[in-house]
Amino acid sequence: MRTSEGEAGLIASQLAVVMPALLLLIMLAVQFGLWAHATQIARAAADAAASTAALPDASLDDAQAAATSLLAQAGNLTDPTVTVDRDDTQVAAVVTGTAPQVVPGLRFAVSAESAAPRELFIPQGDR
Repeated sequence: MRTSEGEAGLIASQLAVVMPALLLLIMLAVQFGLWAHATQIARAAADAAASTAALPDASLDDAQAAATSLLAQAGNLTDPTVTVDRDDTQVAAVVTGTAPQVVPGLRFAVSAESAAPRELFIPQGDR
């Protein structure tokens, strides 16, 4: 295949422009997947903390331990914090953190909340 005199090296210069953009798109897709996974893990940890804190004999420390254990096993969430609040009728848990970073300069915060009614034992005579 013959090329014109002025087209020599044209493919190499086009690849030099297109390949970084293509790699950036691939990295953005991976970054989005990691963010979605981190969000799902934060939700699961918040659910675990809320369901544990809703039990009649569980403490807030037990709820935080349940969420921390799940986060340690699942990974993929950096700098996680677990906050659990409880009143007489309701339990609320909030898990925050940061998704892993693939694309330099992009850091995505992750937050998930879960609430549950508090389980109370009522003796039969009091019902």
